[in-house]
Amino acid sequence: CAEGCFCDRGFLQSGDRCVPLPQCGCSHEGRYYQAGQTFYSNPRCDERCACQASGELQCRPGGCAASEACAVRDGVRGCYPRECGRCQVLGAVSYSTFDGRSVYFAGTCAYALAAAEVADPGDSVVPFVVRMEKESGKEGPVIRRLLVTVHGVTVAMARGTQWEVLVDGERHLLPLSLGAGAVTVTQEGAHRVLQARGGPKLLYDGDAYALLTLPHTYRGLTRGLCGDFDGDAADDLAAPQELGAAWGTLASGCTHGSSPPDCSSVTRGRCGMLADATGPFAG
Repeated sequence: CAEGCFCDRGFLQSGDRCVPLPQCGCSHEGRYYQAGQTFYSNPRCDERCACQASGELQCRPGGCAASEACAVRDGVRGCYPRECGRCQVLGAVSYSTFDGRSVYFAGTCAYALAAAEVADPGDSVVPFVVRMEKESGKEGPVIRRLLVTVHGVTVAMARGTQWEVLVDGERHLLPLSLGAGAVTVTQEGAHRVLQARGGPKLLYDGDAYALLTLPHTYRGLTRGLCGDFDGDAADDLAAPQELGAAWGTLASGCTHGSSPPDCSSVTRGRCGMLADATGPFAG
């Protein structure tokens, strides 16, 4: 004989309690789940299962939102908010918003890439504005410069330069620390990196690629080309004229662009070369 916990006749132990046999839980890959418990069945979180009172599993397709990641926290696998929001500028005309929506926008004016304001003095987020000035190049729109206003200073990163920035209009060499370390700017390889304490982090290669990262505390509080960071990619603006009207400043000599071109074999340039049936990429 041995001391322990035992259930009355007709009952079986399910977790920390005894239940009638018809209310027993389910087993999946060597793990026991109580009746009514739901779980993701694999490391991709693309299938969600529920343990029925009959002891049977019912599974259906799952999946995490663009603003979520499949991870294990406190021993439980699930879809959890990503720690940071990421917005990418790819080639000056393609964008990936904080919520993961891909956007084509070939405007050549000045735009609010992202911004956050503080409506309540008790808010913990740091207000900021990231602006992108664009212009027409030989092969299409190009970034002229990126400007970040945060912690009382404005830092400008111009295209085609390295190891230097403008701070409130004055040239400074890197590395640079401003506001007692509230804003730092460094050169990391081919990229200049601006980090604001408690706020945005901007990486720029000095040409056509930029990556803006925000802490999760900004969720649902941003505006601009990078979207509102609310977890719903569908509500991010995508039409060129809508984007231009909402976040751009139309001036002489610039436009808000048009819809993406149709990549056909008759299109000249790089696009046509890729689609040409007799070209170097055919077959």
